[in-house]
Amino acid sequence: MRGGHHTLDHVTELPIDDAAGLAAAAHDVADRREVVYLTDASGQRLAALVPADVAAAGAAAIEALEDAADLKAARLAAEEPGPNVSHAEVLADLAEDEARPRRSA
Repeated sequence: MRGGHHTLDHVTELPIDDAAGLAAAAHDVADRREVVYLTDASGQRLAALVPADVAAAGAAAIEALEDAADLKAARLAAEEPGPNVSHAEVLADLAEDEARPRRSA
């Protein structure tokens, strides 16, 4: 990683059914900072092998986006009109529902 940026030296493509090539590709990813795309018979990219730090950065970015979406949803829900229900009330209602006998269909 240079200056906070992930620098990748090379990008290649590999058919996903090339089992022998997968071991070499994994080595290239780790040793040479290459990205290897696994492709189907028509050449469409299905997956990628990337260096671990690149994968970690991607996972962190996805988590941050999900957290932001959750915060926005919570903010919008809090702004909806209607009564506020405490967590304790929700738990009590759930316990009450669980205690009720169920009807068979």
